[in-house]
Amino acid sequence: MNGNSVNREIWLEGNQVTVGQFQIDFKKTRLYNIHVAPDQPDHEIRLEPLTMELLCYLVKRRGDYVSQKELLDHVWDGRVVSDNAIRRVVKKLRDALGDDVKSPTYIKTVPSKGYLLIAEVSVAPVTQGNSTDHNPDLAQASGYEYIHKTQKDRLKPLYYMLLISFCCVAGYVYYYALPGEAQVKQVKAVTTMSGEEGWADYHQATDMVIYSHRKEASGFFGLYIKSLSTNVTKRLSAGDANYYSAKFSKSGKKIALQRQKGSHAELVILTLNDTMDVSQEEVIYRYDTLQPNLSWSPDDSALYFSLKKAPDYPNTIFKIDIDSKRLTQITYPDFNPHGDYFSALSPDGLHLGVLRYSNYQRTHLIILELASGKVQSNTVLDFIPSNIVWDESNAGIFLANKSDIQFFDTVKNELTSHLKTPFGLSSIYSTCGDHCLLVGSEDSNTRDIAEVKNPFLQDNIYNLFEYSLSGKEGHPDYLADSNKIVFRYELNNIPQIVTYSTDGKMEALTEFSEHHNISHLAYHHANQSILGILDHQLFILDINSKQIRYITTQLENIQNPSWSNDGRAIYFSRKEGNQFWLIRHTVSSGKSEQLVPNALSAREGTFDQYLYYHQADGQLIKAPLSTPQQGELITNFKPASNTSWHLTKQYVYYTASDGYRFDLIRTDLNSKETERTLLLKHAFYAKFQLHPSEEKLLLLQRAAPSSDLYNVYF
Repeated sequence: MNGNSVNREIWLEGNQVTVGQFQIDFKKTRLYNIHVAPDQPDHEIRLEPLTMELLCYLVKRRGDYVSQKELLDHVWDGRVVSDNAIRRVVKKLRDALGDDVKSPTYIKTVPSKGYLLIAEVSVAPVTQGNSTDHNPDLAQASGYEYIHKTQKDRLKPLYYMLLISFCCVAGYVYYYALPGEAQVKQVKAVTTMSGEEGWADYHQATDMVIYSHRKEASGFFGLYIKSLSTNVTKRLSAGDANYYSAKFSKSGKKIALQRQKGSHAELVILTLNDTMDVSQEEVIYRYDTLQPNLSWSPDDSALYFSLKKAPDYPNTIFKIDIDSKRLTQITYPDFNPHGDYFSALSPDGLHLGVLRYSNYQRTHLIILELASGKVQSNTVLDFIPSNIVWDESNAGIFLANKSDIQFFDTVKNELTSHLKTPFGLSSIYSTCGDHCLLVGSEDSNTRDIAEVKNPFLQDNIYNLFEYSLSGKEGHPDYLADSNKIVFRYELNNIPQIVTYSTDGKMEALTEFSEHHNISHLAYHHANQSILGILDHQLFILDINSKQIRYITTQLENIQNPSWSNDGRAIYFSRKEGNQFWLIRHTVSSGKSEQLVPNALSAREGTFDQYLYYHQADGQLIKAPLSTPQQGELITNFKPASNTSWHLTKQYVYYTASDGYRFDLIRTDLNSKETERTLLLKHAFYAKFQLHPSEEKLLLLQRAAPSSDLYNVYF
């Protein structure tokens, strides 16, 4: 890229550049926070190459506004990209710097002028006495004794003050921590690759880690193996497939994993040779649904995994014998469609730990004694862990709850807080020796709300917004003013319902003090109210008064609510007996009536004379409002919790997946002709809202992945 050579000039002359509280290492694309101790995870921040190029150009042009045209010429090297692409990279840089777009201290944005770097910048020659060594291997080798040297002598007193404060706090925690709670002794980075790592496992005898990794949100999860003793890393996978849940056999010579290709999944066993290369591959089972979860039996003769045998069947734990390929059902959950999503065998093979998700946002930790088939314990958790890890002595189970590692003692049947980590946890993957856990860090910004052009329209659309926030967003919808949206957003780790405008103004509509499961938000302009589901209860939230009114109880199994056109009624699906019924609820009277069986969702047509409802078998039916039982087939598409459908005067738009690829489809309501086009690649979620103009769609997109693996010693 020609423009990049201009950006690099001052760094290649051997200068040390500091922007605000961050030192820049251009070659390693790293920022180092000089206000954070080197042994803390927030000290080192990785940037993608393009994000670093943007920062370097802003530093070069410090004091001047930089237009988007200049960025295209000098950072993107003249390539044609959308304004959204530039805004996305600016957002990534702001997130890395911890900058607030509404009250910036680093990057100021002024419409029609561009971007201005407003933080203090220092460029100093690097000499033998003031260079900074950020070698991660050196930092790991010396543990907490690694000392970070800043080239600014005036910052040394501040650093020592921070170090003293840190020691005081550490001393307080050490002496006054809760009884029985362990302390973090050391944190070592296992991976430092650009991108996202997960689904890891450690084998102590060979000192190797196996894990899944992808560099970009649109990429596949490849399979990687790393020797911690030699620091040699190899990629074991190839081709367009995702690799999950890799687990070492007891000998370390074999790896079991789940491989996903399109909408199909496989259980695969790889055999390794002495040079960490794959010498043999065996596919032992093929299936259509994938819940990343896999564990070996202690004698390496069988695998345990979670399987969903049918769309309306709960996740269930099965055992498969590797030689005979015989499948045996182990658990029998009755929570549909959730069930048992994770299991792990104790090291001695005597007990099976199971995570069972029920309604009401509850997870049950079940300990099953395999020989007798008896449930040893059933504990309801107030959080939803992604997996469980047995300790090496068979005494209990580790679970991750944000930055807290909890331990369930299987003898006492007691769950206690075991360890506080200095960063958020995505998961605990395995033990890594005595008093050591292999964990994954959590990227706080996993999804962004964005507008995309309706791919069926030929005209260019220039006013596409990205609602760039660092945090967790979900279930967006347009308000009456289409420049404002409503969505679920985590404020101070507690989900709230908020509105947000394109000029950056946010307003919280709720004041929750504890975690709630908020979903299916839908706004209606006539009554200025928001419909949604909160902890499995249907509710209406008045925007003006900010009052919540509950329509159903928490004991009801409901889904997919929608407004009638006039806002006087609500449609939703409720399970009664063994089937779902479409319900119409009149808001003013509070009365509900059953309409048709086996219907999962419904929308009123734009002309107020027809009702369209989607059945469990995939049929979309058009029927008169007065007689919804008498309808005609419009089209057929598979129901899924991560897709949605919407009506316009002429079309029904809906999303459909092939594995992790999602297409946008539209069917003409009169001719029933269907068109199909790509919407998202390598995605997990494709719910959307149509803009009133039908020109664009509002949806969630995965943010650029950024997470690492760590060994936590305690």
